[in-house]
Amino acid sequence: MPRSRRPALLAALAALLVVLAAGAGARAQEPQSATALDEAGWQGVLGVRPAVSTAQRYVVVLRAPSLADRVRDSGGAATEAEMRAWTAELIGQQEQFLARMASRGARIPPEHRYVRVLNGVSTRLDPTSLAVLERDREVSGVYPVRIAYPAQTAETIATTASAVTGLEVPGLDGTGVTVAVLDTGVDPNHPYLRGSILPGIDVIAPGSGAVAQPHPTIPGRPERHATELAGIVTGSEGPEGLHGVAPGASILPIRIGGWQPDAEGGYAVYSRTDQIVAGLEAAVDPNDDGDVLDAARIALLGLVEPYASFPDGPLARAVAGATALDVLVVVPAGNDGRAGPSYGSIAGPGGAPDALTVAASDARLATPTVRVLVRAGLRVLFEGPLPLGGAPAETVTAEVVPVRRPAAARGITGLFDAEGVSRIAGRASLLPRGVLSEETVEEATTAGAVAVLVDGPLPAGAFSLDVPTGVPVVGLPGELVRAVRSYVRDGVPVTVSIGAVDVAQNLASGSIAAFSSRGLALSGGLKPDVLAAGVAIPTSEPGRGDEGEVRFGTISGTSAAAAVAAGAAAVLAEGRPGLSAAELRGLLVGSARRTDLDVTASGAGLIDLRAAVQHEVAAVPAAVSFGPFDSGAEFDRFGLERTIEVHNVSSRPLQVRVGTAALAPKGVQVTVDPERVRVAPGRSAEVLVRADTRELSAEAGIASGELVLRASAAPEVRVPWAVAVPARPIDLLSGVRLRRSGPQVSEETPAVLSLVAGAVTATAAPQVRALEELDVQLWRGETFLGVLARRFELLPGRYRFGLTGRAPDGTRLARGEYVVRVVARPGDGARRQVESVEYRVP
Repeated sequence: MPRSRRPALLAALAALLVVLAAGAGARAQEPQSATALDEAGWQGVLGVRPAVSTAQRYVVVLRAPSLADRVRDSGGAATEAEMRAWTAELIGQQEQFLARMASRGARIPPEHRYVRVLNGVSTRLDPTSLAVLERDREVSGVYPVRIAYPAQTAETIATTASAVTGLEVPGLDGTGVTVAVLDTGVDPNHPYLRGSILPGIDVIAPGSGAVAQPHPTIPGRPERHATELAGIVTGSEGPEGLHGVAPGASILPIRIGGWQPDAEGGYAVYSRTDQIVAGLEAAVDPNDDGDVLDAARIALLGLVEPYASFPDGPLARAVAGATALDVLVVVPAGNDGRAGPSYGSIAGPGGAPDALTVAASDARLATPTVRVLVRAGLRVLFEGPLPLGGAPAETVTAEVVPVRRPAAARGITGLFDAEGVSRIAGRASLLPRGVLSEETVEEATTAGAVAVLVDGPLPAGAFSLDVPTGVPVVGLPGELVRAVRSYVRDGVPVTVSIGAVDVAQNLASGSIAAFSSRGLALSGGLKPDVLAAGVAIPTSEPGRGDEGEVRFGTISGTSAAAAVAAGAAAVLAEGRPGLSAAELRGLLVGSARRTDLDVTASGAGLIDLRAAVQHEVAAVPAAVSFGPFDSGAEFDRFGLERTIEVHNVSSRPLQVRVGTAALAPKGVQVTVDPERVRVAPGRSAEVLVRADTRELSAEAGIASGELVLRASAAPEVRVPWAVAVPARPIDLLSGVRLRRSGPQVSEETPAVLSLVAGAVTATAAPQVRALEELDVQLWRGETFLGVLARRFELLPGRYRFGLTGRAPDGTRLARGEYVVRVVARPGDGARRQVESVEYRVP
């Protein structure tokens, strides 16, 4: 825990609350689902998420309006001179703010500065500076920086004629539209992307041009993700006619993620939330001249922050700012799927109301399988086809060697004995559940394994591993794995034979991909927005093969689905150049092809680009989220009211009727006022939407339906709506305890306040319940002395704070009895919760 040696700074501690577990910043543990985790599924898609330290990193959001706020307040338009003047003014105001903070003893070295999509800075903060900032009048909030991971994985297979079918529009290919890809670096020399890559921007290493970077210590492992996403959007002239969704569009690479140090002394591919916001700043003003006339039309974000679908933090505000500056932000829903809960597994910034959040469907008509035979001695334990990862060069027969979890945790060294002899050379390694990743497969094959077996089936996308040629990766049913381990423990040799690759009909075609995260968002908002193909999408791979050949492969994940949606948005933007970012989103959502799938998994439905091009009406917002329904509160007819704008995007006046779908969920009655509006070309009209939930069951879940907008001779526009029913009662604060660490309460020996914030419910439909805000207040009797600390966006986890014996104004507390009140405010609108503990200053 850092300590100040200057008395002037000690006075500013203001009852410093030091988060003991993470230096100056509390870090939530990643929430665990109440249901059984299918780790072989979601970790096969994401890989093992590396541990990365973000201690003492924060985004400081200021109250003064950003450039986006000023443009919005001026009616959505501003001149080049006005924007440059506002930007310069905001930068000057930030300089004054930082100077004032320094005079008060706060050290705030800005790593990134934001003035366009939001007003703030990212920085490392010591405890003193954090305490000063939390109570400053110009500060809106101090938010923890968290980690974002690529939402995909890859495999090398034969390509087909088209990456995604059904999204072609005659005469349109995205020409003239720029798509900013906020991700890792891109391989600009790949023939599939040649001619479409603009000079890039590198947030991590300014000046590198956002080129895909190699692993700092391991040759042959370049950053791949952005090259793959760029190919899905704008690839052209590939093998057998392979092309992207919008081959005429241009790609602006913005490197916000890539190889960066992890917490274990190595390197991993990831981004941070402060780097994502910096990327959005670059997307709206690529040449950094203060105006946004050169902004990208579409911003595709390929990395996500697991479970963190907060509606009002820095990421959500940055997305709203980019939208106000006319940039449509397309984001993945996340890859936690069925391994996560049904309420709250959407990844950040997928919970941002203005983002186009995309879920993934399995659109494959056929899937690769392999014939597998497992024997224990002479007894056949299994014979039949299983999903395949990799492709064996020939039939493989080998002894099965189970790898224990401690050995797997040690990496490749755990696969060798004390004499340096590989335990799995020439054998089939059976990995324990939950450790499947590119790294573990590479370690096994390097140690000589001829096949890699996984504990648990491989759902769609989980077999997309970049494995050495000829090494099959196969997921075995759980019961079979238990039998194999039992026989091996009893000394009975178990062998596996793998061969006869085949293609089978994909019975899951048209379904939601198993890895795709489900909604709602943490606020109770309706997410995802739309559905797009996201399993085994052919695209470009960076670098060259062993023989110098151009690399192509497939990727699976919601980032692949988001890339498909971004390509569709680029085509739509070419065909409808006058539309705003909000109208583009409204058309894509309102024209989506409805499915019989769960709305919390598929949103409005499958993207239908041809229908979107023909639509004449767009709803803003594109979906209506009434938020949570509080069964314990007295009905307030104004409590569940929302307003939508009906935009006429055609060249003729329209009479639009607004109504509800024929079928509505039991217990919710939705009405609109007015039911008819006349809208001139290029204009909009407001409609008030009310939800009466007096008859709605209090059982946790979701009630959803649709509004229908009908105009003469124009396609119907459907606007999904939802009411969240959070699980109640539920403790969002628990285990609140205060313990002294020494005879006196001081900076050296603070009293330790520990608590568990948020929860993951054990209901039939598990829910992640996070906190939008947590206050630690100091009271003496009935007198409120002030707020000791305020934290935002807390995911479920245990937090610890240190109380140093100082008051909120920085003065030393008098001896006596006090009360510390912890106030939790959930982001989904549920009632706040308060817990109190006695605090004695000796």
